[in-house]
Amino acid sequence: MQEAIEKIRSCNNQMSFDVIKFQLQDYMKRTGIGAESLLELEKRAFYYVNEYSRKDTCQNIEEAKKRVIEYIYEIMAETDREDPLLMVLENYYFFLENLLEREPDKRGGIQKSHLDAIRIKNEYDIQFLLYAYLKPLYPEARLEVNEDTGYSTVRTDIYIEPDKIIEIKCSRESMKVKKLIEEIEADIIHYSASNIYFFIYDKEKIIENPTSMKNYLEKKIKEKRIHIIIHQPKRL
Repeated sequence: MQEAIEKIRSCNNQMSFDVIKFQLQDYMKRTGIGAESLLELEKRAFYYVNEYSRKDTCQNIEEAKKRVIEYIYEIMAETDREDPLLMVLENYYFFLENLLEREPDKRGGIQKSHLDAIRIKNEYDIQFLLYAYLKPLYPEARLEVNEDTGYSTVRTDIYIEPDKIIEIKCSRESMKVKKLIEEIEADIIHYSASNIYFFIYDKEKIIENPTSMKNYLEKKIKEKRIHIIIHQPKRL
């Protein structure tokens, strides 16, 4: 869908816009998007051809392009909202908060002093807790699965299914945001999965603008769906 947006933005005549619209409709059909959405796309892509003014027609096409791009973003946002894995990852802190910050019942064997001893220090700690959190929901999930890229071997932190993997990042006191972004950019290229979920536990709160970073990285590569999930802990 991101690729379609770029193509629409760059097209500069009636024919190229119509071709891209038909390609987009075909893609939407193949991915199971319903007739109602296809009809809405057709409505937004409509433009009036003024036989007496090429300039007027071009202006109408530009307005149609804006409407179609806006609709594509709406579809992408709706898809993300319907992605259960994304929702589960975004709600991870509720799990941590209830596990480690709630006062357990004093009549139980687990006491607050036991939980206070648990401290997240690095990516391995995050991986351990996140895997335990995900395993009941995704029984096929596996830890540290190797992938042969053809020229080297890369290892997935948490494998969900062939097309969905999770990469974990945990900020360090000495780490700069630039270094974190470089690591993520390298991972985006190396992994073949088309859906990569980057779970960033910003322990040291080095990310000043999470929204800006998320928007930048999620649009990095057109051919893949990149999901950036950033958690900045309150206490841990």
